Amino acid sequence: MDELILTKRRNRAYWFLIVASFFLYLVLTCSKNLYSAESLTLANAFGGGADDNEIRGSLADTFQYYFYTYAVMQIALIFFMKRMNIKWFLTLTLGTSAILTALVGFTTTVGQHYIIYIANGFLQAGIWGCLLKMLGVYLPARLLPRANQIMSAGPASAGAAAFGIAAAFGDNWRYPFIYLGALVLAAVIMYFFAVTYMSKFPKEDEMQRIVRADGTEEAVCSEDENDFIHLVSKKRVIGFYVISMVMGFLFTSLYFMINNNLSYYLSDIGGFTDTESKLLTIFAPICAVVGPFLTVASCEKHKNFILVCASYFGTALVFATLLLFFFDANVVVSLILLVLFLVSVNGGRSVTLSIASLRMRRKIDTGVYSTAVNAISSVASGIAPKIIASILDANNADRTHGWQISFIIIFVWTLTVVLLLIGAALLVKFINRKKTT
Repeated sequence: MDELILTKRRNRAYWFLIVASFFLYLVLTCSKNLYSAESLTLANAFGGGADDNEIRGSLADTFQYYFYTYAVMQIALIFFMKRMNIKWFLTLTLGTSAILTALVGFTTTVGQHYIIYIANGFLQAGIWGCLLKMLGVYLPARLLPRANQIMSAGPASAGAAAFGIAAAFGDNWRYPFIYLGALVLAAVIMYFFAVTYMSKFPKEDEMQRIVRADGTEEAVCSEDENDFIHLVSKKRVIGFYVISMVMGFLFTSLYFMINNNLSYYLSDIGGFTDTESKLLTIFAPICAVVGPFLTVASCEKHKNFILVCASYFGTALVFATLLLFFFDANVVVSLILLVLFLVSVNGGRSVTLSIASLRMRRKIDTGVYSTAVNAISSVASGIAPKIIASILDANNADRTHGWQISFIIIFVWTLTVVLLLIGAALLVKFINRKKTT
C-alpha cells in the first residue's frame, strides 16, 4: 500500500514538473516574442508610421542584440552547467528577467529597449538547456516522448500567445509587457516548487532483465537498445554536437525568416491593417504546434530521427516551391501554404530542439547539448528575420519584388537543408560500420 501511494505521488510530481517546465518556457518565450508581435505598433509609436524604414531597422536591432547576448551567455553556461544548482540559477535569473520585462512597459525610447533586452539575453540564456536537463534527470523513459511533445510545442505556442496578447490590447503596447512580466514571475515560483517537490522522491528503476541469444540474462535500459547513433568515442560525440549545431542554425533560420515577418507579409501583400495582421499572425504559430507532436510520434515509430527530420523538411520544400509561384496570387492560398511550411519546418526543427537531446540522454549531457544547439539557434533567430527585412527595405518601392526574392532564398535554403540531412544520414550509416575507435 505504501508503495502504491509513493507511485501515485511520484507520478503527480512528474506531471507537475512537466507542466511547470512548459508553463515557464511558454510565458518566458511569449514575453520575448511580444516584441516582434508589437513591431508594427511600436513602429507607429516611436517612428510616426508603420512604413518608417529607419525605426523598423532599430526595432529589429533590439531583437538582434538580445539574441547575441543570449547566445554568448549560453556558450558560457556550457562550461559550468554540470556544477551549478539549476533550480536556484533559474529562480534568480528568470525572476530578475520578469521584472525587466515589466519595465519595458514604462520605457520612452528604443535605446532603453536595447539595454533591457541585452540584459534579458544574459538572464534568459539558461531556460531551454536547464529545463531539458532537469526533465532528463528526473523523468523516466516512458514519459520522455510525452514531455518531448509538450516542450516542443512551446516555441510555436509562445508565438501564438504573444500575438494573441498583443491583439487583445490593441494599440496599447505597454500593458502587455507589464502583464507578461508578472506572469513570468508567477511561472518562476511555480517551477521552483515543482523541482523541490520532485526532488523528494527516489528515482524510478528503469532497468529491465533481458535474455540474450546465448541464454544469459542481463540488466539493460530500453533506451540503450534503441540507440542508432553509436557515439562510442569523444570524437564522435563532438562531431554529433557540431553537426547538430549547424543544422539547428539552418532549421531555426528558416522558421524565423517566415514567422517573424509574417505580419509584414500580410500588410504588404494582403493589405491588412496592424490589428488585422496581428490576429491573422496568431493563426500560423497555433497551427505550427502540430509539427512537433507529429515528429515525436514519427520518431517513436522510426528510431532514425535524422531520416524523420529529412522527411519533414522534404515536405517543407514542396510548400516552398509552391510559394515561389503563388505567394502573391491569392492571399488565402499563400497564407495556407505559409502555415503548412511553418508546420513542416517546426516539426523538423524539433529534432535538434528537444528530440535528439532527450533520446540520447545516456550518450550525451542533455543540458550541455541543448544549450550548445540553442546558442547557435539563437544567433539564427536574430539574424534570419533581418535578412528578409533587409531585402524588403532594399525593395521598398516594390515590396512584391522584395517578397519574390525572399521566397527564392527560402526555397534554396530549404533545399540545402534537405540535402545536408540526407548526407548526415549517410554519414551515420557509414561510421556505424566502422570499428570502435
